[in-house]
Amino acid sequence: MKNRLTLLFGLLALSVFAQEKLTLEAAIQMALEKNFDVLIQKNAQQAAVINNNWGYAGALPSLTLSGSEGISSASLDQKLSNGTETSRNGVVQSNSSAGLNVSWKIFDGLKMFATKKRLEELETVGELNFRSQMNMTVYNVIAAYYQMVQLYQEKKALSETIRYFSEREDIAKSRFSIGTAPKTDLLQAQVDLNQQKGNLLTVENNIRVAKSNFNHLLARVPETAFEVQDIIEPDTTVDFSVLQQKAQTDNYDLLLAKSSLSILVQQRKEIRALRLPSVTLNGGLNLSQNMSAAGLTLLNRTVGPGGSVGINIPLFQGNAVRTQQRAAEAGIRGQELSIDRLKNQVQTNLINAYYNFQNALNLVTLEKNTLKLIEENNVIATERFRKLAITSLELRQIQVDYITGQTAYINALYAAKLAEAEMKLLAGVLTNL
Repeated sequence: MKNRLTLLFGLLALSVFAQEKLTLEAAIQMALEKNFDVLIQKNAQQAAVINNNWGYAGALPSLTLSGSEGISSASLDQKLSNGTETSRNGVVQSNSSAGLNVSWKIFDGLKMFATKKRLEELETVGELNFRSQMNMTVYNVIAAYYQMVQLYQEKKALSETIRYFSEREDIAKSRFSIGTAPKTDLLQAQVDLNQQKGNLLTVENNIRVAKSNFNHLLARVPETAFEVQDIIEPDTTVDFSVLQQKAQTDNYDLLLAKSSLSILVQQRKEIRALRLPSVTLNGGLNLSQNMSAAGLTLLNRTVGPGGSVGINIPLFQGNAVRTQQRAAEAGIRGQELSIDRLKNQVQTNLINAYYNFQNALNLVTLEKNTLKLIEENNVIATERFRKLAITSLELRQIQVDYITGQTAYINALYAAKLAEAEMKLLAGVLTNL
């Protein structure tokens, strides 16, 4: 029975451990659903959708209901032409009015159509900002995830390095105890070993910090425990020509810049409309009633519909519209130049990322082969040191080469993955993965 319980608890522990393994795909999905920046942009995008309507553009009529009730008390002295005289104090008079009025600007120089088009572009900008934030969030998740993988690999490499340094310390201690080596060899071996242990402590702390930051990306509690995959595999099937084409059509910075240009064009149309006449239809149903306790008119009531057509023709506006129009033209030219500059910058960043990617792949191959040579040399050198064939200083240099080789290989892998993600970020395809 005891063995069964032990086996059961062991299986439960393995199940919990398996659940804590967080894949990159799962992390990306979680970030797209919960990341704070993504949710903020989604909310802004929804606000832009709400604002995009004909009423906000000024194309729909306005309807108002008004009413008032007043009462007063006054002294009345009145003499009529027929000789009738009235003189009274505290004459109560009441005034009542109510109205239902509608006003509809049926023509405003086509300004309402330009405004509606601008609102549509603003909705597009909201959507692009939302998708751009998702694209950037995926990139941040990839970079942060593989940074943790890089740190775990550094930890693994340091643990292996510490094993080599410990073996060197044991040999130095043995040689010193039998009098075949000076104490300085032992002391240097112990110093080098302690340095690597310190480096391991630093890496372990960096892992904790990286995990906390990663949890923030996923909008989780910073202390949430999880494990990551322990390999970095660059995608060597990346088609650069496809990414180049995508960068011209799907890059979010470019799409946003083009939408901003469309907004400026619509704003120019809105300004031009200020030069044209506007026509407004007005109508209403009004009630007015005046009552007096004394005087010539005891009751005066009017009720009925009414309507009018208003025409407004701008003649001179102090050159304000002309100034606004010139400023709008300058803004459009500036935005067109910004788009050209951005196109060039995107292509430059893309080709640089591609160069970095290719270089990193070459380095991965080179450093991997070099590391195999260093590992073999380390084993041979340790045995030679054990047999007094090389000095402690020579073995130390070989062990330092092993640390350097491990670091170079891990960094090359991370650089390749980061450059790959940057190319896909510039092409706007990260959210399609």
